[in-house]
Amino acid sequence: MPLQVWNHLSRSQLNDVTKAFRIAMRRLYRTRNIILHGGATHGVALEASLRTAAPLLGAGLDRIVHASYTEDLDPLDLAARAEVALQLVHGETGLTTVDLLEPVR
Repeated sequence: MPLQVWNHLSRSQLNDVTKAFRIAMRRLYRTRNIILHGGATHGVALEASLRTAAPLLGAGLDRIVHASYTEDLDPLDLAARAEVALQLVHGETGLTTVDLLEPVR
Protein backbone atom coordinates (compact mmCIF):
# COMPACT_ATOMS: atom_id res chain seq x y z
CA MET A 1 0.00 0.00 0.00
CA PRO A 2 1.48 3.42 -0.94
CA LEU A 3 2.45 5.80 1.85
CA GLN A 4 -0.13 8.32 0.64
CA VAL A 5 -2.89 5.85 1.51
CA TRP A 6 -1.43 5.13 4.95
CA ASN A 7 -1.08 8.84 5.62
CA HIS A 8 -4.84 9.38 5.31
CA LEU A 9 -6.03 6.65 7.65
CA SER A 10 -8.66 7.91 10.06
CA ARG A 11 -8.38 7.27 13.78
CA SER A 12 -10.98 4.49 13.56
CA GLN A 13 -9.11 2.83 10.68
CA LEU A 14 -5.87 3.06 12.65
CA ASN A 15 -7.62 1.49 15.64
CA ASP A 16 -8.84 -1.32 13.34
CA VAL A 17 -5.26 -1.95 12.19
CA THR A 18 -4.07 -2.03 15.81
CA LYS A 19 -6.86 -4.46 16.71
CA ALA A 20 -6.00 -6.75 13.78
CA PHE A 21 -2.35 -6.76 14.86
CA ARG A 22 -3.26 -7.71 18.43
CA ILE A 23 -5.56 -10.49 17.22
CA ALA A 24 -2.78 -11.89 15.02
CA MET A 25 -0.29 -11.85 17.91
CA ARG A 26 -2.78 -13.52 20.28
CA ARG A 27 -3.51 -16.19 17.69
CA LEU A 28 0.22 -16.85 17.29
CA TYR A 29 0.66 -17.08 21.05
CA ARG A 30 -2.27 -19.49 21.41
CA THR A 31 -0.88 -21.62 18.60
CA ARG A 32 2.48 -21.61 20.37
CA ASN A 33 0.79 -22.82 23.55
CA ILE A 34 -0.99 -25.62 21.69
CA ILE A 35 2.31 -26.77 20.21
CA LEU A 36 4.38 -26.36 23.37
CA HIS A 37 1.93 -27.64 25.96
CA GLY A 38 -0.26 -29.92 23.90
CA GLY A 39 2.30 -31.31 21.48
CA ALA A 40 -0.04 -30.78 18.53
CA THR A 41 2.09 -29.72 15.56
CA HIS A 42 -0.55 -30.22 12.86
CA GLY A 43 -3.29 -27.90 14.13
CA VAL A 44 -5.61 -26.22 11.68
CA ALA A 45 -4.63 -22.74 12.89
CA LEU A 46 -0.86 -23.20 12.63
CA GLU A 47 -0.45 -22.28 8.96
CA ALA A 48 -2.84 -19.33 9.13
CA SER A 49 -1.22 -18.04 12.32
CA LEU A 50 2.24 -18.15 10.80
CA ARG A 51 1.12 -16.63 7.51
CA THR A 52 -0.54 -13.71 9.30
CA ALA A 53 1.76 -13.07 12.24
CA ALA A 54 5.24 -13.84 10.87
CA PRO A 55 5.57 -10.73 8.67
CA LEU A 56 4.14 -8.52 11.43
CA LEU A 57 6.44 -10.01 14.03
CA GLY A 58 9.43 -9.65 11.71
CA ALA A 59 8.65 -5.99 11.05
CA GLY A 60 8.19 -5.34 14.77
CA LEU A 61 11.49 -6.98 15.65
CA ASP A 62 13.15 -4.97 12.89
CA ARG A 63 11.83 -1.72 14.41
CA ILE A 64 13.00 -2.78 17.88
CA VAL A 65 16.51 -3.58 16.68
CA HIS A 66 16.66 -0.40 14.59
CA ALA A 67 15.61 1.76 17.55
CA SER A 68 18.12 0.00 19.77
CA TYR A 69 21.04 0.62 17.41
CA THR A 70 20.18 4.09 16.16
CA GLU A 71 18.69 5.65 19.29
CA ASP A 72 19.89 3.37 22.10
CA LEU A 73 16.21 2.90 22.96
CA ASP A 74 14.97 -0.02 25.04
CA PRO A 75 12.05 -2.07 23.66
CA LEU A 76 9.67 -0.98 26.45
CA ASP A 77 10.50 2.68 25.83
CA LEU A 78 9.86 2.19 22.11
CA ALA A 79 6.52 0.53 22.87
CA ALA A 80 5.54 3.39 25.19
CA ARG A 81 6.49 5.96 22.56
CA ALA A 82 4.47 4.08 19.94
CA GLU A 83 1.42 3.88 22.21
CA VAL A 84 1.52 7.63 22.89
CA ALA A 85 2.08 8.40 19.20
CA LEU A 86 -0.95 6.31 18.21
CA GLN A 87 -3.07 8.42 20.55
CA LEU A 88 -1.71 11.67 19.08
CA VAL A 89 -2.21 10.90 15.37
CA HIS A 90 -4.58 13.31 13.64
CA GLY A 91 -4.88 15.36 16.81
CA GLU A 92 -3.73 18.86 17.59
CA THR A 93 -0.07 17.82 17.27
CA GLY A 94 -0.38 17.49 13.50
CA LEU A 95 1.14 13.98 13.46
CA THR A 96 0.18 11.81 10.52
CA THR A 97 0.26 8.04 10.27
CA VAL A 98 3.53 8.10 8.32
CA ASP A 99 5.13 10.17 11.09
CA LEU A 100 4.83 7.10 13.34
CA LEU A 101 7.57 5.38 11.36
CA GLU A 102 10.32 7.78 12.30
CA PRO A 103 11.39 9.29 15.65
CA VAL A 104 10.75 12.95 16.26
CA ARG A 105 13.95 14.91 15.70
